[in-house]
Amino acid sequence: MSSAQIETEQADLRKTVSYCEVSVFLPVDIELDSGEKLSKPELAVRIYGDLTQPAVVAAGGVSAGRIIADTAEDRGWWRDFVYAGGAVDLDRYCVVGFDFLPNKGELATTISTADQARALAHALDIIGVDELHAFAGASYGGMVGLCFAQVFPERIKKLITISAPDRPNPAATAQRGVQRRIIEFAKQCGRPEEGVSLARQLAMVSYRTPEEFGERFDSAAKGKTAGDPYDICEYLIARGQAYDVAPERYLTLSDSVDRHRADPEKIKADTLVIAAASDRLSPPADLKRLADAIPAARFVEIASVYGHDAFLKEPGVIGPHIKDFLKGA
Repeated sequence: MSSAQIETEQADLRKTVSYCEVSVFLPVDIELDSGEKLSKPELAVRIYGDLTQPAVVAAGGVSAGRIIADTAEDRGWWRDFVYAGGAVDLDRYCVVGFDFLPNKGELATTISTADQARALAHALDIIGVDELHAFAGASYGGMVGLCFAQVFPERIKKLITISAPDRPNPAATAQRGVQRRIIEFAKQCGRPEEGVSLARQLAMVSYRTPEEFGERFDSAAKGKTAGDPYDICEYLIARGQAYDVAPERYLTLSDSVDRHRADPEKIKADTLVIAAASDRLSPPADLKRLADAIPAARFVEIASVYGHDAFLKEPGVIGPHIKDFLKGA
């Protein structure tokens, strides 16, 4: 059998995974850290597998959500990690995904990572999960995981954080601040969608590395006129145009990243902290400091050309660390 046939068979097997969708209504009087109230207090949850198995929550970056693994209908954001036999093995675990607040049309504008953790805890109550075997979070999802482990230490055995610090680096906040001001300016000009596209393009530059871009793109000018796009510009423009996110949601989640704070000394779960050496948004030194402050933590630094996006692009490197940690090795 050829490697292509094997990959096709594996893809088909991944799509046979069973799942169910749950809409959890949050308490109508739930108050956010900002003092605001949710106008649409609901959390969308997807459950992969059997809830009688040990439960693992998986949460990714601000663009990720409840669709984690591949199914016949969907392409999962962590498809190369979550499948039968994968790093997060669907033969061994029930995997829970959720959509970050805010919901479409939400009026509340300031939502913290701790707010996300409390909403998730309420949803776990509703679906009957008293204790998590693990919370595996990357980027923003890892920040939520840190808050969950701090606020609900009795409900989590293991915590995995990838490229997720206990507080944002000021250099990363500076970049996100520019992105938010671009969107606000575009809204004032009556072109909010273009603002989101530009902000996303700027974000994509910070997610990856100069080394990767140098390998992928030609730096030579294509057009004859100043302002004509280069190869990499065309790539970023396409990614920005494909990013279908409401300006209000972008602003809320970007702000939530920068307001994030967790107290590592209050985290009691057995913890694995993974950093990418090339990550400019969550520098390894910040994550090493985090791991050193957590009472029971192990720190792993990997080499990757993908920077902050290593958690999506390096299943062969990161996956074995996750698999061994979940199994207790």
